[in-house]
Parts: sequence; structure tokens; C-alpha cells
Amino acid sequence: MGAPNVTDERLAWLLVRDELSRRTEKTPWWSLLRFLHAARGRHGLATQAGGMQQEATSGRMADYALAVDDAAETLSAEERRTLRETSTLPGWFMDDVERRYQEIRRR
Repeated sequence: MGAPNVTDERLAWLLVRDELSRRTEKTPWWSLLRFLHAARGRHGLATQAGGMQQEATSGRMADYALAVDDAAETLSAEERRTLRETSTLPGWFMDDVERRYQEIRRR
């Protein structure tokens, strides 16, 4: 994974993005509305609810991307070397990303 033209921040994102994507796939209340209205054949509100769900998920992923970028900027030289050589992040990384994500969401 340690491509020379890829930043450490990008490498970190590529390593954690699937996990973060799973975290954003929470089922919000409007998913129930979409299901109920689709089942009854009323697609207008169901489609609108689906669009709201996509926007929310996209927004959460964008906030996670910012959090990952910020956390990756704090990697030490040794942690960056390990990231490039073994495609692994330090144990503290995901906790730091989650903390930063929560701060971003509160703003």
C-alpha cells in the first residue's frame, strides 16, 4: 500500500474507511418511514426519506474523513514509517479519530 505518490493521511483513510463506513450505516428514523411508505406504494415520501438518509450518511463520512486527516497529521515519524511499511496504524488511532469526529459533529 505504501505508494510513493500517496500521502500518509490518504493511506490512513484507505485503511480505516470500510470500518468507518460501517459505523455510519446506522438506521435513522426516516428509514422506517421509507419502508412503510414503499410497502404501501407511496414512493414520494419514501424517496425523499432515502435522499435524506444518503445525505446524512455522506455528511458523517465527510466528517470522519476530516477526523482521520487530523489524526494522521499527529503521527510520529516512526508511526508514519510503520504505516508505509506494514499498512498498520497505531492502536490509539481509531480512538483519536472517534474523539475528533465527535468534536466535529458538535460544531
